[in-house]
Formats: sequence, C-alpha cells, structure tokens
Amino acid sequence: MEELFFLILGILFAKGEKFLNRYVYHAPKIKTSSKLVDVRNEENEVVLRFKRSYKNIFIKLLDSFLLEGSSFVKFDTYSVRGELNYRGMKKLSKVGKTEYYIENYKDHSTYQITYTSLQIVAPELLIKSATEEYVVKYIPMDWAKFYYKGKEVARWRMKTTELFKTYLEIDEDSPIQDPAFFICLFQCILYVG
Repeated sequence: MEELFFLILGILFAKGEKFLNRYVYHAPKIKTSSKLVDVRNEENEVVLRFKRSYKNIFIKLLDSFLLEGSSFVKFDTYSVRGELNYRGMKKLSKVGKTEYYIENYKDHSTYQITYTSLQIVAPELLIKSATEEYVVKYIPMDWAKFYYKGKEVARWRMKTTELFKTYLEIDEDSPIQDPAFFICLFQCILYVG
C-alpha cells in the first residue's frame, strides 16, 4: 500500500519536473487542531514536523467555538529532533488590516507578510525580510505560487478531495530552501487564513 502511495505521489509530482525538492503531508482536517504533523520527502523520510499552538486552552476554546478557528493563528515548525525552526503568527492591526509574521529561530530573521490584493477572490501577498522581497499568488483550486524576482521558485497545494493531502515543491533556484519556512507560511496564510 505504501509503495502504491509513493508511485502515485511520483506521478503527481512528475508534472512539476523543474521542482527538485518535493514534500507531502496530511494537514489536520479541523483548523483548530494542535496535533503534531509529520512532513515527508520523496523518500518517505520525516524531514520536519509542525503544529498549531495556542497560548492556553481558553484561547483555543474561544477560537474554536466563537471565532471559526481563524483569529488566533500561530504555527510552529520543528526539526525531527524537536528544535523550533519557525513560528508564524497572524496579527490584526487596529485598522483591520491582517498581517502575518514568520520568525526564523535559526538565524533570528523575521518575515512580514501583507495582502496586496483582495483576500477572498485571488489573494496576492508580499513577503518582506530585511534583505529580500517575495510574492505569493493564489488562485483557489490551483497551486499557491511563491515568486522571487518574478520567477516562480516554490508552490504549495492542498487537496481536500485527498483528505487534506498537501504538496510542497521547492525549485533549486529558490533563495529559501528550508521546507519548514514554506510550511509555516502556507499553513498560516492559506490553510487558516
């Protein structure tokens, strides 16, 4: 059964042959789940783990039952040894503009993510670090594409028809090669939003 799974995975990924680094995971079916999720590479090796976290149980209950699971957004990615790599958070400003932040715990850098287009129809987001800028473009039911200097260098897709199976592909030309960054980013902005 496992061999069949990876055969199908290989066929699905064959369409994106320019992307050399490919990962797959099953996102939680419930947005407020704080279950630890394994992310696997093409060799079926666990390369990282992530989970949604809450400050306390009260905040989780509030978010789950009153706020539709989209208000208190915080995702943590961990190495296979359990070390925190990235933390992504959603912040609401006083003017109602949603922003996200990703903190890199390895080099202590921060990425700021803001919407540059309508959030509902076809969101486009700008990601800024201290030295670089990136763009994410997403059309529902298609790949979310990550651009650097106008070139697509990574993409992410969740298939609800496959029980929330999620695919991540990273091009060799991407300045960011760490899948933990992309998992943190896309779980924050597209899975929960």
